[in-house]
Amino acid sequence: MSVHFSIRDVQFHPSTEGVRILVTTDIPCHLYCRLSLKEPWIHKTAELRRGVQFATDVRFCFTVFEDNEQMEWGDTKVHTWWKPDWPVCTTKWFYFWGRIQAEVSVSTGPFFKYHNDGVEPVPPWGLIFHEPWSAILPPPLELEQLFLETWDEAGFRLEQKFYEPWTS
Repeated sequence: MSVHFSIRDVQFHPSTEGVRILVTTDIPCHLYCRLSLKEPWIHKTAELRRGVQFATDVRFCFTVFEDNEQMEWGDTKVHTWWKPDWPVCTTKWFYFWGRIQAEVSVSTGPFFKYHNDGVEPVPPWGLIFHEPWSAILPPPLELEQLFLETWDEAGFRLEQKFYEPWTS
């Protein structure tokens, strides 16, 4: 069996308490996040082709780092890390390595750089439902739709309240 994985998606959820990292892979594996405050060193290997040197192989290395195991148990496709020791206005570099069925994978992801600005993203607004009303009604029956929409932004918990009185 091949012991290769690929990272399909990386999401960051910043806050003033830390950063949550969410990674999706193509196959189930158990990942580790190698995290560093120091920018990684980049090494280029030169190859001589027809008398000209080209930097064909690029490798990176972390000199000071910490390995963080994913929060989920076993091999999974979705991997989560919660880093409470990531202060606001701090940049960290990291990459992912892992195991597939307890065997160390030769795959690693590219390295990432993320700056925790401490701002939690605001959820996008969208149309929840649509209520079209027909103008074809019998003459004595008239319906009127009234909305009272109050919004509360306390703690980013938004709540929509409807008040719809009907008359006939």
